[in-house]
Amino acid sequence: MKNTLKTILLMLLLLAIPRLYAQHPEHGKFASLDIRSNAVCDMCVTTIESEMLYVKGVQKVRVDVDANIIHVDYRANRTDPDKLRKAISDLGYMADDVPPDPEARKALPDCCQDEGCGLPAEKHQGAPGVPTHAPAHAE
Repeated sequence: MKNTLKTILLMLLLLAIPRLYAQHPEHGKFASLDIRSNAVCDMCVTTIESEMLYVKGVQKVRVDVDANIIHVDYRANRTDPDKLRKAISDLGYMADDVPPDPEARKALPDCCQDEGCGLPAEKHQGAPGVPTHAPAHAE
């Protein structure tokens, strides 16, 4: 009888430990964030997706150049949206309303600088080598 009772208690304890661990506020807190940016080329994608993985707490990064969105999956207990935006800015790219770091932007490849990668939309159109489109006038 005592062995049966000990076995049942041990089994209940073993079943309870994973649940207690999963409910701990430090574990399993994943979050996602979509950041607007003007990354426009494959080099931008490669740079952002590879470099952002070195940012503390970042789990996965996907750049959608067609939508101008950087999707970041991260651990909420290790970083926050402001730090993620700052990290993207530090790479030389626009991150929502955070402008690109000027020194990091100068370090981008020449093709990216000519194309206006990472610049806000209004500055992007005026970048050297980027055609500006005049608004169509109705007659």
